Amino acid sequence: MQTYMILASLQAPILLLIFLSYLKFKFKISDWKYILKSVIFGLGTIVSLLFIDAIMQSLGYDQLNNLKRSGFYSFVVIGAGSEVGKFILLRYYFLRTKSVTGPMACIIYSIIISLSFSVVAIPLYIYGVFSNVPPSLFIFTFPLANIIFATISGFFIGLGKLRKNRFIDSMTGLGAASFFHGFFYFANLTSDRTILLLFGIGVFFIAALLGVKSINMKRTEEEESNES
Repeated sequence: MQTYMILASLQAPILLLIFLSYLKFKFKISDWKYILKSVIFGLGTIVSLLFIDAIMQSLGYDQLNNLKRSGFYSFVVIGAGSEVGKFILLRYYFLRTKSVTGPMACIIYSIIISLSFSVVAIPLYIYGVFSNVPPSLFIFTFPLANIIFATISGFFIGLGKLRKNRFIDSMTGLGAASFFHGFFYFANLTSDRTILLLFGIGVFFIAALLGVKSINMKRTEEEESNES
């Protein structure tokens, strides 16, 4: 059990270090101020989940004795509770900085924030701080799943910087990430491997498409900037 806890807890920090190393060698980043802030502030986004879960515990909604209660807890408490803190930080702080010019930069910050969130969330799940902990598969796929959710939310939130309907884009990002996060938790509660596999393939495909689209948009932006 001790080995399981250590291995599970090390996943998110290792992935975070790998991603930061990739950014260092891939991009010429002259100022790491916002990157470091996204790591530090990202750790604090766990507060929204802790707060909502605590309220649900006090009201007794953490007792998952039927499908309706399980669905509510999965999508509202875990899904929305996990994503709203990340959303607030990304939308109302990083999106307003000059370092974010579109979806690609927003996805990068979103991934860093989500991995930082995972660094704190996984040990809390393991030690039973939250009311209900799904099987170990949930814990070991949690960081990768959050990278996918971060890509989806980051794309739409970043898209809002290029368009006038920023509110709609932001709500789309928050809503999609919350729904997918909630479904991920719910599917793990049911321990249905078929549903999990189909869900994983589908949501990965969506995130990959949005990631490629953000790269193409960035290239177009750079080409237009060079021409002018």
